[in-house]
Amino acid sequence: MKIFNNNEAKRIEVLDERFYKSKIEDKYYPSVTTILEAYYKGYGFNEWLKQVGYNADEIMRKAGEQGTNVHNMIEAYLQGFKISWIDENNRPRYTLNEWQMFCKFIEFFEKYKPELMVQEFTLVSDKLRFGGTVDFIGKINGEIWLLDWKTSNYLHKTYELQLAAYAMAWNELNPENKIQRTGILWLNSATRGEDKKGLSIQGKGWQIKEFDRHYEDAFSLFLHTQAIWEEENPSYKPKNLEYKMEFQLTK
Repeated sequence: MKIFNNNEAKRIEVLDERFYKSKIEDKYYPSVTTILEAYYKGYGFNEWLKQVGYNADEIMRKAGEQGTNVHNMIEAYLQGFKISWIDENNRPRYTLNEWQMFCKFIEFFEKYKPELMVQEFTLVSDKLRFGGTVDFIGKINGEIWLLDWKTSNYLHKTYELQLAAYAMAWNELNPENKIQRTGILWLNSATRGEDKKGLSIQGKGWQIKEFDRHYEDAFSLFLHTQAIWEEENPSYKPKNLEYKMEFQLTK
């Protein structure tokens, strides 16, 4: 959910989280993840739906909450806040699984010491007609990386296209600091430890997953997916809500 204050009109606009507002025009664009809903989920996903049935929504909701909690911990940590598992009442703030994944992030961060450029950065492109929020852009070993944090059990093909779309939008807006490499920091992988050959960035239970092709090549597949989404949503627009900013009882 995105909230905009219009102080002149004294109104609050609540924007559908699936859309982003143009910064130079009075237009709205779908998020990258919304567009990628048009991508075929695959045989395995359909079989999973058959097996879990009506529980699918609840399973996905819990997985989404887990991902959000880990994202929030990482974001707060990178902003300089102290992150504690136990609250002031000596109760866990997070599940053990969430805390373990956060500890994996800390291991990555302390070992490779990435140089942060931006985090949780909103990208909106009028040229490309989409928006999105990037988890991390920074330098690792002198190269500019775009990373996305993932806590899922497996990595879907759409993650590659998501990174490609973000990278192309970033490059359009920041041509002097173009993305050199993209990857998923997978905090739920099956890796057993460091790569002994030193070819991959990984540790026990986490890794940076890179894809075989360059993100510019993957972006062409994203554009095909975007064309399908726009074909099925020719007059897309967010379902905005507006509220007054103040009230006073008059006698």
